[in-house]
Amino acid sequence: MREPMALHAHFNFLPELCVGCGACVAACMDEQGDFERTPLRRLYRTERFRNGKGSVVWYSVACLHCEAHGCLSACPKGCFSLEEETGTVQLDSTACVGCGACARACALGGIVLEDKKARKCDGCIQRLREGQLPRCVGACPRFAITIDDRPALRRAEQEKVARALASGKLKE
Repeated sequence: MREPMALHAHFNFLPELCVGCGACVAACMDEQGDFERTPLRRLYRTERFRNGKGSVVWYSVACLHCEAHGCLSACPKGCFSLEEETGTVQLDSTACVGCGACARACALGGIVLEDKKARKCDGCIQRLREGQLPRCVGACPRFAITIDDRPALRRAEQEKVARALASGKLKE
């Protein structure tokens, strides 16, 4: 069993460890108690060809609670905040007008627009406060999703996912 990490959470994703099993997506949906809406964590696949050999690369995408916090400054209604105790980016969608500025500001595609409201991962904030791992982190059998308190640790992985999303190379 993995030990809970310190607060001031930052999610990391290591595509080289992901096998596309979907355990993270299922765990997130189960934690949210909502199997009818668009999942807050999504799984994408892309093919990579090197030296004449092909391989499949999987990306598990949700809000990473990154240090950039583009959604905070992009939202004209101030719906996003940085939660001090855990360091997670939180969304209060009651004032959300569905303009999509937050989704456009998130290069990683971590914000879902649905029913004219923004939705995003809350980092399993209650679990973090209780010293538990977020469900997606605990569900991953290959430890491809991690959480730590060093936001710059996996900036390269964040940028890699953002480039792949922007180029349209990721497929659900």
